[in-house]
Amino acid sequence: MRIAIARAEVTRGPAIDELVRRASTGARLERELALRALGRVGSERATPTLVAALHDPDPAIVAAAAGALGVASQLDEPAPSAELTAELVGALARVPDAQRPMVLEAIGRAGDPSAQRAIVPYLANPSPAVVEAAALALARYGRRKLALEADARTALLPLLSGPPAARYAATYALAREHEPPASEAALVAALVARVVDDDPQVRAQAVAAIGKRKLLGATAADGPVRVHVQDALYDRDWRVAVEAVRVLAADDDGRESILSAIWRRVQRVQVDPREAQVVIEGARALLPHEAEGAGLELLRMMSKFVERRAERDIAFAWIDCLVRVELMHTEVAPSYGIGNKRMRIQAYDAVSSFVDACKLPDHLKLPLVVDATAAKVGTPTHRRAAVARLLEHEDPRVRAAGIGALAQLWDDSSEADRRASLTMLIQAIGAPDPIVAGSAVEAAAAFYDKLASADTVTLDAAVTARATHERDAELSAALLDLIGTRTLMAGRDACRAGLAGAPVRAKAARACLVALGESPPPAELAPPQAPPYDVAAVIGTRPVWKLVTTRGPIEIELRPDVAPWAVATIVGLTRKGFYDGLEVHRVVGNFVVQGGDPTMSGWGGPGFALPSEPATLADGAGFVVGGVGIADAGRDSGGSQWFVMHGRAPHLDGRYTWIGAVMAGQAVADALVIGDKVITATVGAAPVSRRHAE
Repeated sequence: MRIAIARAEVTRGPAIDELVRRASTGARLERELALRALGRVGSERATPTLVAALHDPDPAIVAAAAGALGVASQLDEPAPSAELTAELVGALARVPDAQRPMVLEAIGRAGDPSAQRAIVPYLANPSPAVVEAAALALARYGRRKLALEADARTALLPLLSGPPAARYAATYALAREHEPPASEAALVAALVARVVDDDPQVRAQAVAAIGKRKLLGATAADGPVRVHVQDALYDRDWRVAVEAVRVLAADDDGRESILSAIWRRVQRVQVDPREAQVVIEGARALLPHEAEGAGLELLRMMSKFVERRAERDIAFAWIDCLVRVELMHTEVAPSYGIGNKRMRIQAYDAVSSFVDACKLPDHLKLPLVVDATAAKVGTPTHRRAAVARLLEHEDPRVRAAGIGALAQLWDDSSEADRRASLTMLIQAIGAPDPIVAGSAVEAAAAFYDKLASADTVTLDAAVTARATHERDAELSAALLDLIGTRTLMAGRDACRAGLAGAPVRAKAARACLVALGESPPPAELAPPQAPPYDVAAVIGTRPVWKLVTTRGPIEIELRPDVAPWAVATIVGLTRKGFYDGLEVHRVVGNFVVQGGDPTMSGWGGPGFALPSEPATLADGAGFVVGGVGIADAGRDSGGSQWFVMHGRAPHLDGRYTWIGAVMAGQAVADALVIGDKVITATVGAAPVSRRHAE
């Protein structure tokens, strides 16, 4: 039955009728699984069945239907519907507390702003699970860029001093609030109290909330809020310190504090490699700014400390290179062609010395030259020479970084150099390599802001020409977004053709046509092509995915009962040796570590797309610490790229495919930096004690 439902879910078309039948007439488990599948499919043909199930006498079926409607809304992000809101709110009143978290979760994903009035009473519910779900439902309004009503915000305040789950959920909601109003003294005091909470995830969210609400300059009862955030730089949990770095980085008075803190923490990296996440985050935050006085001396001390370790550890290599860029920015006088010859030579030598001394591989260190370019180190001629080195490199990742830097040279360039830059951009938009072309499409937006309208003709033509023939879903969507943003009427046919493409492309095509003044017809989403790995190979099993990385082993229990197509693909690719030797290409401290891209750029995949298989609370899944998911660019666009959570991220629940959780090695996952590798990946079976009942 599970196999049949999974196959129908990916087949769609006539198979939706089979799912509707199973959701309406099967036994409870069969109905729940079919309802979940209909939510993932998101078809207009599925909606009547899901809404009807909200009136089922079995509360478990009501919860499954609500969860499915929430997933469908989060995947496709339609405008909130008053009718669907009324149905979900009605269902909330018809189920007992055991099922209310699932319905509240769905209201947060699909309800219109008026539904907040129905959520607020449940913030005082005796069930901790209901209270947490209600607060997280309000948090989801922030993700959807919908404002909280004043009563909802006020009702969250008491939870900041409530039980642990409620404290986290309320703090998270206030950290995610869309366009928060000026904060009252009571809220400031409550958030400051949470900066020293027992739970490090609450502390991290409290620091993030202070930043979101721009409270650094506020004063609490025991002193300036800024002092509390500066203290968080030394928090015993590295994730809290990362959030403090982010908040203070935008503040002139905060940067010296960051430098002092990362100097302290860099000395602990060999003992706890996770500390490198704080140091790297802090070093990146300092790059746009010059150091002076005691700060400059700390940078020099740090450089000496990490230099001899950089050859042995890529984390130290990152720190070494980032500090070198900062010192180059500070110590080498920027020159705009009016300085003396010695200054110009000094600037040129500094960039060359950096490239020679940095121990990172070319595809990681050469893009850092862009940071020197952005800081205007050296003459325009030297900066163009540095970027030219990137543009001529054999690695497309390096060339892509060079394309991204072209716009930074514009203001200090001659007319001839500007035309040369525009020519290079246009050539890159037409490049066969999607890494280079994708970077060029992203860079085109900056060029449009600098070009006179008469000079955009050739760029318009390049964008529309590539969009007309591009079939890669993600790159095509980026091109169609650009056509809509720039109102390029010549791209109308490309947008029309995109309606029949993959969901990511079709969504961009619809938005493009609306921007061009058309009302696109409603269209059924095209079914994804079934991956070349059969779910029958994994359903009923409990695989364990073991990644031996350059930092150590990570063991992940995979859940084919929740995401059979994704797990079947992970297992199949692993047994082919697909993941062996691939680098981690993305790390965001206190969020995720991501790998699995054969191009190691973020643009690659296995050559086919996976159907989206988001989970709900009913599946027992969640993007908490150690949660593992499939990266994608939108509905049905996942592939081989995986990610592991550093911290909890409820806004990912119900949107991304969750495939399991780390069983062992979370500290290893937390320590991975960009450029670390999966040495080998294997698949085994979970011990009986770790298995979940089907």
